[in-house]
Amino acid sequence: MSIIEMPTPAHSSPAEFERTPPQDVVAEQCVLGGMMLSKDAIADVVETVRSGDFYRPAHQLVYDAVLDLYGRGEPADAVTVSAELTKRGEIARVGGAHYLASLISTVPTAANAGYYARIVRDRAVLRRLVEAGTRITQMGFASDGEVDDIVDAAQAEIYAVTERRSSEDYLPLSAIMEGTLDEIESIGNSGGGLTGVPTGFAGLDELTNGLHGGQMVIVAARPAVGKALALDTPVPTVDGWTTMGQVAVGDEVIGADGQPTRVVAATGVMDGRPCYDVEFDDGSVIRADAEHLWLTETRATRAFPEVRATAAIAATLRCATAGRRPNHSVHNARPLALPERELPHPPYVLGVWLGDRHSVDGRIAAADNEIVMHLEAAGWAPTHTVQLDHKYIPGLYLRSSEGQRRALLAGLLDIDGAVSEAGSPQFSTTNRRLAIGVRELIVSLGYRCGLTARRVPEAVERTSIAYTLTFPTSDTVFRLDRKQRAHKERHGEKIPPKAGSRFIVDVRPVRSVPVRCIQVTASDGLFLAGQSMIPTHNSTLALDFARAASIKHGRTAVIFSLEMGRNEITMRLLSAEARVSLQNIRSGTLSDDDWTRLARRMGEVSSAPLFIDDSPNMTMMEIRAKARRLKQRHDLQLVIVDYLQLMSSGKKVESRQQEVSEFSRSMKLLAKELDVPVVALSQLNRGPEQRTDKRPLLSDLRESGSLEQDSDLVILLHREDMHERESPRAGEADLIVAKHRNGPCATVTVAFQGHYSRFVDMAPG
Repeated sequence: MSIIEMPTPAHSSPAEFERTPPQDVVAEQCVLGGMMLSKDAIADVVETVRSGDFYRPAHQLVYDAVLDLYGRGEPADAVTVSAELTKRGEIARVGGAHYLASLISTVPTAANAGYYARIVRDRAVLRRLVEAGTRITQMGFASDGEVDDIVDAAQAEIYAVTERRSSEDYLPLSAIMEGTLDEIESIGNSGGGLTGVPTGFAGLDELTNGLHGGQMVIVAARPAVGKALALDTPVPTVDGWTTMGQVAVGDEVIGADGQPTRVVAATGVMDGRPCYDVEFDDGSVIRADAEHLWLTETRATRAFPEVRATAAIAATLRCATAGRRPNHSVHNARPLALPERELPHPPYVLGVWLGDRHSVDGRIAAADNEIVMHLEAAGWAPTHTVQLDHKYIPGLYLRSSEGQRRALLAGLLDIDGAVSEAGSPQFSTTNRRLAIGVRELIVSLGYRCGLTARRVPEAVERTSIAYTLTFPTSDTVFRLDRKQRAHKERHGEKIPPKAGSRFIVDVRPVRSVPVRCIQVTASDGLFLAGQSMIPTHNSTLALDFARAASIKHGRTAVIFSLEMGRNEITMRLLSAEARVSLQNIRSGTLSDDDWTRLARRMGEVSSAPLFIDDSPNMTMMEIRAKARRLKQRHDLQLVIVDYLQLMSSGKKVESRQQEVSEFSRSMKLLAKELDVPVVALSQLNRGPEQRTDKRPLLSDLRESGSLEQDSDLVILLHREDMHERESPRAGEADLIVAKHRNGPCATVTVAFQGHYSRFVDMAPG
């Protein structure tokens, strides 16, 4: 009995019987018949289908026999194919010689074989889609493993549906040899030219022959100079405060989302940089250098914040309208998300005692019955005393949970708070230390807080200044009914829509001071700085790789940027391509000549097949999914990830080293799966700074030895003039190829043009 004559097994369910996989048997027969009628048809078909695309096993056997004959240069007709199948002992399985003859009689014309082949391929894709859907359904019901891993496996199943690769995961050397010889021949025919993706650096391309599919490339350096704050800038931590001068790698600071975030990199102290005082509408001032980055909204781009440098904000500080209104605003931080603390006194009770001007000897003198009711509900008794020498808010309370801090604020406002005519809660005191503590309490809850001071006539010196704190909000911050009603009645529609933001009202140049920058694990790159807890933001060689691949050679590339925003990257690309100073672009001081150069290069840059993704909270799973789509739709040839130390899996892991090791392994697998080079930016630890020559070594890769192990190529970036201002090699950079799996290691010297934000080949001679 032949395969085509085998009866269909009986099914217990009629519904199951009707669910036949997608197929077109007639199209399969026409494909095979056309191949046996015309050699040209064989050439058309083999580009479209493979043996596994045929639904009937008998057709797979015939297809394989035809290809074997064609590959040996022998004719492939009904007679020769029948003889080949007889020799293999498979003629009966396909239905005999008469079935082969019927295949030829079925086909209307061999000229349409390519079209029939596309029908067969499409049905095969649909069948694989059904199979993938079944496996995905099984994975979902089985629920084995982490959800992210299951989703990633499901995406891989869908990606594999359209992949033209063999299902076997191993091949004998004899099967591999032909493809290897073809590649060697292709390299020889290229006349010594590049066979991989060009990097744009002649010396590096000569050494590596370009970047090749399946390679994982690490580009590593010490954190870049710039993006820095003055050393005395306060930085909130989970336990209190530190400063930019004191913070160290491994410390936990607070991110803009209110969550603790770990410091993964910190520069040394930098001198001689242009500095500015950035002033906000609540009176806060932060001193930053010209390159420091802020996430701001402008009045023209509301709801679409962008990362901008201090100098760029200074150039567009106010709107061009008659009112000259402030243009840039920075969102308030979220309330600090900290754990509940064991406190010596209930926070509401402490708040009432601190705000009660008549309380003495640690006792509360409040006579308001409703306040007494709330005190008793909080655990207070008339015999309760507060053990504090002076009226201030202890640090333990300022870093307690959000609920505990809100109770403390309610106590302060209930006993001595008010509502302004504009509907904003207010608190006044003549105790400066208490005023500063209350302001910290308010901003730790996500509010913008203004602090004003006025002299009190006929008061003793200690109480001669009254401090008033005002913060706009429609939240319920009082517990007393009468104050709640007054707040609700007065604020109405008066609370401005920008109560959740601070406007930048001035950016003024100041004398240069020592500055420093840090980088954190927060996915948005933001950490809090200043007493008002203002969110502030935390890589050029890989960008040059992307320029060379996409703009110069038309190769599709993608940059997944966890550090810079897409506009910032595009500015750097334009600066590098048009040779216009990046500082002039950011500050808006472009000359007519600059505009002419930009216009000349704009068309070529904008038409380049380069994709940029600056999505926040990007995980490795999302990067893989997006890269797969780009490979399918745009023939992706280069992936760049900027950068490893800013990635987070969102899972609980035993150590950061283990997490980075997992990222490294995933990127290597991505490179092999898509057959593209993956360039991952990384950071070096402080090892080079402790050596006399400051040159980095392979062992300086930060956080994981897996980076060294998994990578095929490791390029360490070194600039002597970063460490020695009077260096005779100023403007030069060494690309140290510290690991090269497929060739020798060497050092390639290039020129660094910082004003254009690019590296270029050294001029000859």
